[in-house]
Amino acid sequence: LSDALAAGDLDSFAENKNLAAFVLSSPNSPAAVLMMFPREGAQLIDGSAIDPLLKVVTLGMDLCALRKEEHLIHTEEDFTAVHSPPLIPGFIHSSPAMSAVVDEILKIRSSDVTVLITGDSGTGKEMVARAIHATSNRKDRVFIPFNCTAVPKELVEGHLFGYKKGAFTGAVSDSPGMIRAADGGTLFLDEIGDLPIDVQPKLLRFLQEGEIQALGEGKPSKVDVRIIAATNMPLEQKVADESFREDLYYRLNVIRLRVPPLRERRSEIPLMINYYLKQYSERFGKRDLTVTPQTVDLLMVCEWDGNVRQLCNEIQRLVARAEDGEIITPDHLSPDLQRGEGLRGTLSGEIRTEPITEVIDFGGFNFKTKGARLEDAVTELEKQMITDSLRRHNWNITRVSKELGLTRRGLYLKLARYGIEKAVWEK
Repeated sequence: LSDALAAGDLDSFAENKNLAAFVLSSPNSPAAVLMMFPREGAQLIDGSAIDPLLKVVTLGMDLCALRKEEHLIHTEEDFTAVHSPPLIPGFIHSSPAMSAVVDEILKIRSSDVTVLITGDSGTGKEMVARAIHATSNRKDRVFIPFNCTAVPKELVEGHLFGYKKGAFTGAVSDSPGMIRAADGGTLFLDEIGDLPIDVQPKLLRFLQEGEIQALGEGKPSKVDVRIIAATNMPLEQKVADESFREDLYYRLNVIRLRVPPLRERRSEIPLMINYYLKQYSERFGKRDLTVTPQTVDLLMVCEWDGNVRQLCNEIQRLVARAEDGEIITPDHLSPDLQRGEGLRGTLSGEIRTEPITEVIDFGGFNFKTKGARLEDAVTELEKQMITDSLRRHNWNITRVSKELGLTRRGLYLKLARYGIEKAVWEK
């Protein structure tokens, strides 16, 4: 078997031995191989596929590995950099993915180099930017965040570069602008991909020359500001469709840090739960709140499409509703999590072993009903509708998302959740 695995020829080995071979792998545990004899017996007692059960097994493997890792974090006497104190309060980095980000932050701590932070919405890009500032030579100076989508497009230039009284209708007094206000410190430009195209040349000039010129001002002036930018969209695509300047992209993309989504750093979830539980308990005046291991398990296997922000909001909601001394159980979780809408696999309820024999046709889509939970039936129907639409529209994401009433991002999230890949689908 070891020779077959090393040679990548497990299928041939299993076929020759009349075995059914299944590779069980999860993000946080070593891979395992399940062998079943005879080959034709690899199914449930009712004759249905064994794949759903194997998904539950891999989920259990993942949970056991994460529990072990968490235990090591709390019991190891070797206080390594991976488990070192946070760079700033709330900056948790016990996973290899986030530890790599911290390593990069520490490497550039003596430099004022421009940094571009990428990552999904809610992953904590601003916290990473604050950590970069806190470890830099500018740590004692001001840190100013500016969201490029929070201001109407026609007002972005004035907010960034400032304006003189009378420069335009409504300019009743001078305004220094965000860049000048951050002089000597750091300016964090969040959602930089949404910066209006007509403002981009002025930002480029500032990055090149260190000069800004306010609206209505006669001449430019020098300003000493470090720029850290962040985006949750692929800037390369925006450059390709000419909605983002290529020269500005290269000026921003000097050092690039990717903040991994929460699903790639699940081992940090228990630490985050403890941190936010304490934080919101103090804020709301709650005492002696505890979370059961079962609740932590459920939170660890959530997909967390909203990432750290979503987890933070969930803990805030739990604490706000709890009474002093209350034990938080899975029943206290928000309705979406209780229904399993954010969970991987089937962990939110008991594994059903009774036969599923009845099949109904619903609008041309077939799925089993007997013994199935409502959420399982809805999930199966959703998967079939998506794959059917992809097939009919030859994987045209725009047409499929329009037909199904989803945004393109929403469709991509569902494809990732259900493991629907074009390469697999075309086989």
